[in-house]
Amino acid sequence: MVFMCASLFSVAQDIHFSNWQMSPLNLNPASTGMFDGDGRLIFNYRNQWKSVAVPYNTLSFGADFNLKKSLVKNTEEAVGVIFNHDAAGDGKYTITDFKVPVNHKFSFKKDTTFTFGFGVLAGITNIKLDPDKLSYDKQWDGDAYNQGLSNGEDFPKQSKVFADISLGAVVQKAFGCKAKATIGYGASHINKPNISFYNTPGVVLRTKHNEFLQVRYSFNNISAIIFEYYAHQQQKFRENLVGLSYYRTIDPKTNTVFNVGILTRLKDALITTVGLEYTNMRLQLSYDYNYSSFKPATNGRGGFEISFIYIWAKPKIFVPKTQVCPIYM
Repeated sequence: MVFMCASLFSVAQDIHFSNWQMSPLNLNPASTGMFDGDGRLIFNYRNQWKSVAVPYNTLSFGADFNLKKSLVKNTEEAVGVIFNHDAAGDGKYTITDFKVPVNHKFSFKKDTTFTFGFGVLAGITNIKLDPDKLSYDKQWDGDAYNQGLSNGEDFPKQSKVFADISLGAVVQKAFGCKAKATIGYGASHINKPNISFYNTPGVVLRTKHNEFLQVRYSFNNISAIIFEYYAHQQQKFRENLVGLSYYRTIDPKTNTVFNVGILTRLKDALITTVGLEYTNMRLQLSYDYNYSSFKPATNGRGGFEISFIYIWAKPKIFVPKTQVCPIYM
């Protein structure tokens, strides 16, 4: 029963990925449309703490599109959709999201290497659990646990839907041909939705703040490194992730790029990554090795992730601004 109360009234944990840069729409609404192309499909799956009796499973699908016609003068707009599903614990506590991010991208004629994006995300979230999956004291018959016995509890509400709103900003800047930096800040749950199944006052999802930084430096046309930093904070709880990835171009003609990386979630886990890019597709795997105080329960094993991104772009037809002699076409 104590576990049940904790599930009902504790602050729910947002989904999170070690491959955070492979889940841009969950990261920040201003990351919507921040790519070269017309559209993008995103898939993420995480299986966490498999050595624990009931592991966490997180699934995410996303898609975003750069709009052809601007809604606001001197900007470019992008819109996306996100579907997330997370299940954890004996009671199958699940979080299901459906959200729509919209981003306005500002470019500047005086500095074409600088881009600023401001995004807004709105959506709905469903939280629920299954009390029948839990065991209770009254189901002990004196000799053994008997699931057929009444649990003696009454749970009139086991599901809730609430609205959720987030804001974010992203800045990109290129420094010559070799270096590029991306920095972002976002605030989730700014409407502080009530997450109690019984609408108990004060049981709200507190605002979560996150920031990230990526700095890419290219040594030449073949190899590059990326420094990564990501952090989020919700009340007194904070997570910091920092690391370095190496990218090596195998075949420039097909844009085949291999990458490996090592990151750490401070005071929690060591993360290794490996990935492959081919033309307009990117696949990345990661694995967490837990070294926190939870290590005895996990045997050092944390979470496995697989992420996939596909970008498409329609061929651009060459239309000269002035009449051109066919011989020079």
